[in-house]
Amino acid sequence: MSFEQCATAHLVEHWAVEPRARRLTAGRFPDLPSWFRVLEFQRKRVWCYATVGMTAGEPDGLEVFLVTPEENPRAVEFLYALAHFHRTGAPVGLGHTVNFGEELWDGSGLDHGFLSFPYIEAPGFESVDCGDGRTDFAWLIPITANERDYKKEYGVEALETLFEENSLDYLNPLRASLVAGGALAGRGEVLGADDAEEFEGVVDR
Repeated sequence: MSFEQCATAHLVEHWAVEPRARRLTAGRFPDLPSWFRVLEFQRKRVWCYATVGMTAGEPDGLEVFLVTPEENPRAVEFLYALAHFHRTGAPVGLGHTVNFGEELWDGSGLDHGFLSFPYIEAPGFESVDCGDGRTDFAWLIPITANERDYKKEYGVEALETLFEENSLDYLNPLRASLVAGGALAGRGEVLGADDAEEFEGVVDR
């Protein structure tokens, strides 16, 4: 069984639905394997998008998935760009944050992403061994620029604690930021981004 088949089977086993393979125009990302794809899973209440082949050939594999409340072709674009940047820019991993360069949804302040352990999935989902070593699956959580800054200042554990204590509404594209001006929000505003940096150049450790 190839890695592509193994990783896909792992996702199908846990999400209990057959995916649709989403590919962008050939030649746009020549650094990615020819068989690289983003799989789209339409589940009961959510849509899931997952990379297959992002770290092909690397000893410590990583694939990334996004969860959205409805079909979102922009998620496919973002995951392709993330895989491209991982292979040509700086490697990404758990606890890193990235700048999407634009919102995942129009009118949303969620223009960054946080690579988290997949807490929302059942035990056993987080990794798979396809014969070439372990591959982990990271949950890419859309976040605001202020939440990204909070993580950079206080660390990964502090950001995850903030999400847990405030019951992060990760499926709400218009959710208010949990961080406003360096303090916990609760003021009701959605904080938009004024960061002009491009996705291809930003991975925060």
